[in-house]
Amino acid sequence: MADTYVLATQKRNRTDEPNGSDSKKLMLHGEADPAAALASARHEFGEHGGVNMSIEASATFTVMEPETMRRMFSGELGPDRDFFIYSRHFNPTVLNLSRLMAALEGTEAAYCTASGMSAISAVLLQLCSHGEHVVASRTLYGGTHALFSHFLPRTCGITTSFVEVTDLEMVDEAMVEGKTKVLYFESISNPTLTVANIPELCRMARRKGVTVVVDNTFAPMVLSPARLGADVVVHSITKFISGGADIIAGIFVVFPFFLFFLFFLDH
Repeated sequence: MADTYVLATQKRNRTDEPNGSDSKKLMLHGEADPAAALASARHEFGEHGGVNMSIEASATFTVMEPETMRRMFSGELGPDRDFFIYSRHFNPTVLNLSRLMAALEGTEAAYCTASGMSAISAVLLQLCSHGEHVVASRTLYGGTHALFSHFLPRTCGITTSFVEVTDLEMVDEAMVEGKTKVLYFESISNPTLTVANIPELCRMARRKGVTVVVDNTFAPMVLSPARLGADVVVHSITKFISGGADIIAGIFVVFPFFLFFLFFLDH
């Protein structure tokens, strides 16, 4: 049975009262292919009936009643009911993008970031602590390779073993049970187009208690790593998701075990 997300679609009235009966529902089909899941998502129209959703440019949002503010800061009222405080936390336009990306990837949630590298960095810094170990593919986007080979060991004490992701025996030997925290690779690598065996890599990692993070930037409409066993999926929205080379943005999509991180970012 599909999970359900509620997307608030009505503009709040001046008394700040939420109207749950008028909400749309975005259905996430865990077994559907990415294109079918995205097509089944309810389209969000613009404020004045535009074909595209309106772009919300405000940094802060109006609250008419003091009691509403108390309920918002206590967590009783939030973005799922169209109540927003500050765009660094959640923004209506960005939140809708994250919900569509979650539908595309078949996960329960997604969180947009300022760039693809910020999404990757946020995930790795949440999953790994000082002295812990990552196994990563040798065929990675240059910025990601630099993060693993230079920044993380120098500033965080997080080390990385680079492997040929197509050599399953090599990958398995590199993962040390109890030490390796993350197996990181790209579904289709940038720029060499190396294709990873996602199901088998995920099975190997799961046997050793290793979290699998997959960069799916090059294949968002081709496959869904989460449906193939990955724990976290990251994207550089700058590339295929944007399509126009006119923005820099990133996103990570996750299952429930990672949702506490979303709570942390929002507070």
